[in-house]
Amino acid sequence: MRLHYAVALAISIAGAPAAWAQTAPAAAPSLLETTSLLTPETAIARALESAPRGLAARARLDAAGGAVTQADTSPNPEVGFELENFSGSGPYKDFRSSERTYSLSQTVELGGKRGRRTQAARAARDVAAADLDLARLDLTRDVRLAFSEAVAASRQVELARDGLRLAVAVEDAIKARVEAGREAPIQANRADIARRQAQLEVDKAGRRQTAARQVLAGLTGLDPAGLQLDEGWFSRIDGVEPQAAGEAPDLRRLQAEAARGRAELSVEQAKLVPDVTLSAGFRQFKEDGENAFLVGVSVPIPIFDSNRGGIAKARADLVAAEADLAAERIDLERRLTAARFNLAAARDTATSLRDSIIPTAEQAFALANEGYGQGKFSYLEVLEAQRTLVEARTDLINAFQGFHDARAELERLTAQGAEVTK
Repeated sequence: MRLHYAVALAISIAGAPAAWAQTAPAAAPSLLETTSLLTPETAIARALESAPRGLAARARLDAAGGAVTQADTSPNPEVGFELENFSGSGPYKDFRSSERTYSLSQTVELGGKRGRRTQAARAARDVAAADLDLARLDLTRDVRLAFSEAVAASRQVELARDGLRLAVAVEDAIKARVEAGREAPIQANRADIARRQAQLEVDKAGRRQTAARQVLAGLTGLDPAGLQLDEGWFSRIDGVEPQAAGEAPDLRRLQAEAARGRAELSVEQAKLVPDVTLSAGFRQFKEDGENAFLVGVSVPIPIFDSNRGGIAKARADLVAAEADLAAERIDLERRLTAARFNLAAARDTATSLRDSIIPTAEQAFALANEGYGQGKFSYLEVLEAQRTLVEARTDLINAFQGFHDARAELERLTAQGAEVTK
């Protein structure tokens, strides 16, 4: 009786997880389900709304905007006052022979310094905008990876629990055969070891699930104990491969960095042209009550400081930025190729496991159980069939996760799934 129960339970368990891969897309959820289940899209929206890294990138963009405003301003004029020829000796011992000068001076920037400085600030703002885009894309990818890991861990927990129930049922059947004298006692020990190993797998899967949910909760700001994940999308491996709508975001960021380097070099080169300070004033002669106007011009002589160090630094920074851009072009192609390969490989693996390997392994396990009950197969053959089935189901979970992870990386590299800064 126990043996028949074990066989029936094994067959029912063999069929249950396969439904994960064969279930058709669920109908549209009700309003209650929509508000209670956390989907990847809602998780991403929550993360983008409150994540510190996004807020920091936005603040840096705002700061760069302020820098543009400041860079586009001219030097302030200066008001001066001078009092001469007083508190001395003889006729200058008091203020009767003093002279008062009131002046106004203005520095005139030459060499296009203001325009170049403003252009450099705008280039820095473009870099900050690109950083904000990358922060959003990175966060979106991280949430998708965390969501995929959380669902995969949940599926692994279900699989481990099914394996434990099966191991317990088989152990009961083995004990019944040992008590009836139809099996050697050592087989009971092997069944006990298999059941203990199954319990270890349950514990390990539970720890993985706890850690995965904590990571996802940390990204979204939700309570890990209250997370209810929408797992329906996990088994779907269809859809169009993400394609870049324009230049990759990493390249755009480095292009902006190179543009800033060129603008900074232009600013440093403009400093070779000295600025001119113009002044005009009005002088009062206390002794005779006469007045006079005065004008002046001052120009620094670039003898000691010709800004050679500043120009050399800016030129080296530009070379580095352009080299980084060239290296990123090569690396980006490699990363895109790897992500596309991983996506295709995971899709093919999942399809093969779902449509062919797992059904065959289920059939083999059911026949092994039935043959064992009839005395045609040994217990070791049953264990091997069970191990093969469990490994195939685990591989299917890993293939689904690999597909979603590769897709998340492709969406990150091609700027899909997150709004970019305009």
